[in-house]
Amino acid sequence: MVAPIVNIGIQTSKYCNVAGLGVLIFDYFLTLEPEVRWTWNRRWNVTRVLFVISRYMAFAAAGMTAYAAIATRANEDCRHFSSASNAIHIISIVAAEGLLIIRTYAFWKQNKKLLAVLLVLAAISIACAVSITQVVGSLAEPADPSAPPTSNCTFEAGRSSAIQYGFLVAYELLLMSLTVFKRYQDYRDSNSRLVRAIFHGGVRYMTAIIFVSIVNILIMSVVPQSYDEMMDVPQLVLHSMLASRVLFSLRESDQDELKEMSLQMSTFRPAQHNPMHSSMRGES
Repeated sequence: MVAPIVNIGIQTSKYCNVAGLGVLIFDYFLTLEPEVRWTWNRRWNVTRVLFVISRYMAFAAAGMTAYAAIATRANEDCRHFSSASNAIHIISIVAAEGLLIIRTYAFWKQNKKLLAVLLVLAAISIACAVSITQVVGSLAEPADPSAPPTSNCTFEAGRSSAIQYGFLVAYELLLMSLTVFKRYQDYRDSNSRLVRAIFHGGVRYMTAIIFVSIVNILIMSVVPQSYDEMMDVPQLVLHSMLASRVLFSLRESDQDELKEMSLQMSTFRPAQHNPMHSSMRGES
């Protein structure tokens, strides 16, 4: 009775990942117009590079996972393909997180000490997440010399992968705490659209990522192992979609702030000083 359950779990995971690729493609065309408006004519800087990586490398990562889900590769060695797919997944998610770090840095009025701390913590988190996952995975599944050879192309992930999502949740909680603290410390009485766009967009982004990451941890820890890959592409797609939308919203609000200041100057009314405007101009 075990085999049917395993098959259902693997099949469900495949459906979810292929559907995730479909959602990513659909969302791309929905947001192509704002991408052209808010990014294509901008100069190349760190923000744009991270945006391009998080938005377009997600297609490569999701496409490779979808291929692994639908292809028949029983007699192939899939280790190199899986390693490349995992690396592209990580790079895409890290790029999306990089955009969130830049927004947090701008929200903290370009505090370089904070930026350095966040970057160091991010590097430590990535290194620990990857290395601990590999070590725990090798300890949890020791090789049995007497066992018959099995295919390494099975569409499953080790339960140790939940460790990576645990580090992601911890880092997201840190960024959210910093954002909420700064909002009520320095911008409590601010009515700026730019401040609201950074705060509300960032909090919604982080809340969604934390929720999906916790769901991923629960799936990998509680349900049968055949379901472990079920949220792989959906989580990647969520990172890419939300990062793009927050960036578009941020630049739209920045543009509105400029128009409002121009209108105030044209009518000879003194424009209110916006503490966020100067810092966000460098970010966008």
